[in-house]
Amino acid sequence: MNTTDIHLFETGSGGDFAILNNDLLMGESLYQQIYLALFGGNSQASTKPSYVESEERFDYWGNSLIWKDAKTKQFNAETERTLRNIVLNSSGRLSLLQAINNDLDYLKGVVDFTVEVGVESLSRISITVNFSEKTNQQNKTLQLVWDNSKNEVIINKII
Repeated sequence: MNTTDIHLFETGSGGDFAILNNDLLMGESLYQQIYLALFGGNSQASTKPSYVESEERFDYWGNSLIWKDAKTKQFNAETERTLRNIVLNSSGRLSLLQAINNDLDYLKGVVDFTVEVGVESLSRISITVNFSEKTNQQNKTLQLVWDNSKNEVIINKII
């Protein structure tokens, strides 16, 4: 199942739209969905089932507006939040692996995926998502590198 989506690229300070000939570049892959699931949403807090009216919210506004009753479709960026709060060791790696799988859970209906997390150094961690769409068994890979000292994805790559 290919989906048409806006082509994104990682600049190190968040994903940006790719522009070609003064127009948004479109792409036919699920790379963008995986990237957005991991890093596009509320890195401050997950959406709760209910809020007090006067309570300040730190979650993604679209979750309660569009997906209020569908928690599995909400963008909560557990991955980014976990990366900002763990120590880069074996225990932190396992916590991160769980957060990635939670963020990608909504894609299980359309793709088969495996996730690998590796601690490259004291300040860098690599995330590799290998996936194949259920209708097209072509294997694809998205690799991102997180720099803990900068608190950002540092890879410059079209997603």
